[in-house]
Amino acid sequence: MTMLAACARYAPAPLTVTDLGKPTVQAADLPGDADAHALLHIALAHDPAVAAARATLTAALSSQKAARNLPPLSLTLTTEYSRDSDPQKPWLYGGAVGIPLDVGSKRATRVTGADLAVIRARYALAEAVWGVRQNLHQTLNDLSLAQQDIDLNQTLLDQRLSYQSVMQARVTHGEDAQGLAAQAALDVSAARQGLAQAETRKIQAIAALARALSTDPATAANLPVRADDPDAPTGAQLASMTDRALYCRADVLTAVVDYDIAENDLRTAIAAQYADINIQPGYTWERGAVKLPLSLSLTLPPLDGNRAAITAAQNTRLAAGKTLEDRVRTTRATVLQAATTYATDVTTARTIADHDLPLSRDMADRAGRLATAGETDQSEALLARINATQAALNLLQARRTAATDRLTLEDALHQSFDAADTQILTDAVKVQP
Repeated sequence: MTMLAACARYAPAPLTVTDLGKPTVQAADLPGDADAHALLHIALAHDPAVAAARATLTAALSSQKAARNLPPLSLTLTTEYSRDSDPQKPWLYGGAVGIPLDVGSKRATRVTGADLAVIRARYALAEAVWGVRQNLHQTLNDLSLAQQDIDLNQTLLDQRLSYQSVMQARVTHGEDAQGLAAQAALDVSAARQGLAQAETRKIQAIAALARALSTDPATAANLPVRADDPDAPTGAQLASMTDRALYCRADVLTAVVDYDIAENDLRTAIAAQYADINIQPGYTWERGAVKLPLSLSLTLPPLDGNRAAITAAQNTRLAAGKTLEDRVRTTRATVLQAATTYATDVTTARTIADHDLPLSRDMADRAGRLATAGETDQSEALLARINATQAALNLLQARRTAATDRLTLEDALHQSFDAADTQILTDAVKVQP
């Protein structure tokens, strides 16, 4: 009864699905000058995947403590009535406590399994935190370029409309064929579609930012967004980060844990070849005589000596080793591919910024001066300005692609190029036992 009085009581904790998933961050909760680092703090604090991974880690830590406890004892009570044995004292009372011997490899494998579950949960938390960082930075990159994208597409549409008007006037006066006006109209339609796509990209980016910060789109739309653009690592730094990636990527680390788990399961299967020993000291009052019996019980292994389970565990360990080898090889290949792609993107953006865009603007200025002096047609000047605007759009797209592929490279490395980001992520995965 004393033991029952000390037992924990069940407390129901029902969840209402309709109350889950609602925005939890209001406009007043967001700083007016929030930069990418401040927004990352907010996103990590309110992301449900991070909260779930942290709760899973807390549960694993609790299980780790429980695994170190002794297995439950057993209590056997017996009674017997027999007047034939002794009419004056017909009753026999007895009791025995079963104490399992929790020693050796069986305890070690149980404790090791709980420790590995904690490590695996920590990796899952780190992966959830990293995913929040990646999603937020991708959203900030998209949103930081969205308005410039809209402005350039609006400028291109206005220029296309002006060029269409000029061409239609030339066709009307019989100076050009109708096909040129039709082509100009098609170019106007394409420019309208480009503007609509740019506006859609901004709406999507605002919605993604609202989701990342657990707020509503109206609040997210009013945030001052500043995306960071840290310097890319040098060749030597990248090589060092590639080696560290094997200890940073959750899939590689999880594969290591899976191999350790398979190793632990093999030790468990080998330990199951031997009998479980259970000591049962007892007390018996047998019709006036007190006895202190001591018994020893054995739980025998399977008839095949547990060879089938050992073979299965060995094959599982072999498969886990092959999986780990594949993860390491894939990681190195992914990093190399991402680094090559990013370097190409940077080169392309630099070429457009240093050569194509200045050249197209010079040609537009020259054509404008010639048109003003009457030495060329107005349509030529409009075409030159259209080409300059298109070059600016090409540069914007190249920068967007480079920013996305930079994030892809960071994701392949599972390391941020921003030291402040690294510190924030390190703090976010800390959970004390």
